[in-house]
Amino acid sequence: MIKTKSLNDPIVQSDGTRILVTRYPVRTQKNIPPFVMEKARILAPSAQLLKDWRQNKISWHEYRKRYFKEMSGPHQKNKIKELAIRSHNQTITLLCFESEENPHCHRHLLKQLIEEEAQK
Repeated sequence: MIKTKSLNDPIVQSDGTRILVTRYPVRTQKNIPPFVMEKARILAPSAQLLKDWRQNKISWHEYRKRYFKEMSGPHQKNKIKELAIRSHNQTITLLCFESEENPHCHRHLLKQLIEEEAQK
């Protein structure tokens, strides 16, 4: 099973393995909880893609398109495949700083990619 959450959401046992999928490290140690079990920066959008999105230079449609292209690299595909395999036997929760209610976050796109890979 694959879940998504904000890093700021309460921790529950059903989160399973929590994986931080952000590009940039957390600025202060107090901001990164010790219960983040893994980090997978390779699955975060590139710095340029984030910049273009945050500066409103691209639409969500363009962001999705570019993110999916970035995730088609061999290292990213291998990590996505690994998470897809793991999701068959355990719960993984993808974490980012954006609010869970925000549909415009890459972790939702990443979940889609992992689920698609898991169905193969």
